Amino acid sequence: MAAQPRSVRETFAFSCGVCGHSWEAAFQVMFFTDPLDASGLTTQEYVDEAGRAIRSPLADAVCPRCGARKVRIREARPH
Repeated sequence: MAAQPRSVRETFAFSCGVCGHSWEAAFQVMFFTDPLDASGLTTQEYVDEAGRAIRSPLADAVCPRCGARKVRIREARPH
């Protein structure tokens, strides 16, 4: 039996550490639990609004104003 996904939409509020720009982006967070794995561990994957899989919202964040990667998450909230 394959892993059974559970999906949660989550919005992240970002802030740029270079220019101070703030913005929000929504991601689909997919949680997978493999019923054949006795450990019960759950893995998660993020999908951006364009449907592309990403490592994490923060790891792939780039300021849309200045292009800097010095970004922090101010807030994350599920829908």
